Amino acid sequence: MSDAAQPTRSRFRLASGPGLLVTAAFIGPGTVVTASRAGTEFGCSLLWTVLFAVIGTILLQSMAARLGILTGSGLSEAIRESLKNSPWLRPMLGLVVLAIGFGNAAYQTGNLTGAVVGVSSLFGGSAEAWTAVLGIVTTLIIATGRDRLLQRVLVCLVVMLSIAFLYTAATGLPSLDRVAAGLFVPRVTSDNLTLVLAMIGTTIVPYNLFLHASRSASTWKGVPKHDAIRHARWDTAISIALGGLVTAAILLTASGAFYDQGIRWNTPDQIAAGLRPTLGAVSGHAFAIGLFCAGLTSAVTAPLATAYAVCGCLGWPTKPSSKAFRAIAISVIAAGVTAAMMMQGSPVFTIVVAQVTNGMLLPIVAALMLVVIQKRTAASSLAMSPAGVYAAWTVVALVSLLGLWRVLAALGF
Repeated sequence: MSDAAQPTRSRFRLASGPGLLVTAAFIGPGTVVTASRAGTEFGCSLLWTVLFAVIGTILLQSMAARLGILTGSGLSEAIRESLKNSPWLRPMLGLVVLAIGFGNAAYQTGNLTGAVVGVSSLFGGSAEAWTAVLGIVTTLIIATGRDRLLQRVLVCLVVMLSIAFLYTAATGLPSLDRVAAGLFVPRVTSDNLTLVLAMIGTTIVPYNLFLHASRSASTWKGVPKHDAIRHARWDTAISIALGGLVTAAILLTASGAFYDQGIRWNTPDQIAAGLRPTLGAVSGHAFAIGLFCAGLTSAVTAPLATAYAVCGCLGWPTKPSSKAFRAIAISVIAAGVTAAMMMQGSPVFTIVVAQVTNGMLLPIVAALMLVVIQKRTAASSLAMSPAGVYAAWTVVALVSLLGLWRVLAALGF
């Protein structure tokens, strides 16, 4: 490529960073159901969890992006390199493979189920048929192995779900004083602790750290590292902030439509149906569209993140076009489709529990990443600032305390 063409290519890559892929990954049915449950049961009082989670996500994902840019590899590869002479190498890699591999297969069930609920609310049809169709669609998207196509499809879906949920929230926004109180006055009690942890766990997602590091390494390959880190910082902050705005919109929608009216719901399809009498038919349809897009985006990104993490741990190629990468990603889709077809009843409990588990697993993965990035980038002039590292450790410590509180509460202490 000529020198004249190089700046154009750099600008394109810098303008199309992986930040929105992270947003696509965490705005899934888990976020929709968990935020809806929080708004329905506690009104606006848990809105502060969104602000905390957004700040924490920006900090941790920025570090993951920096790791990918500076090392040119993903988080799994960085863990292998950092612990190559340590007896902890195999246990840590085993933990990653088990937690990310099996965990994401379970999440995939919720992703597909949520997408099916959204599309069937709009067009009808059997859940089994829609599950099969969406399984085929996600498989075809991933099987192409084309990075640019994957990113464009996911970005379009993120834009659609953002518009849908923000429109829904705008039609029934609670009073601004209640919104401000919920946003800036943290409240944690034994009654809301489970949902507090779930709200954090549905935004600060462990597998996104692997996804972001790997995609940053490939997206900004060949771009000057200083420029890449600067653009990655903005890409991450803007994308995650958009995701936080969408999460807040879902919570506020549920607060206005259900909490204020004293209405309860048991299944995701009842959310869209319940919005129609209160906020109008268009809002109900918009919510269903948002739920479908959220499910589909996460149904694509969860297998991708699994493949990046597992392939990196096992020393296999982490290119989406490689056979091993596709095989792992498609196996996650197959597991999700099978489980979704076999699932009976409401997935709400399963989805919320998955987010709680996410929140409890997060400190382990995040702490491991922080240790690795400090070790791998310590000699670089572009290493994370001490203030940024301290802030990230603070987030990990706070989430760890919440997780410990949840465990002790479950044990009756």
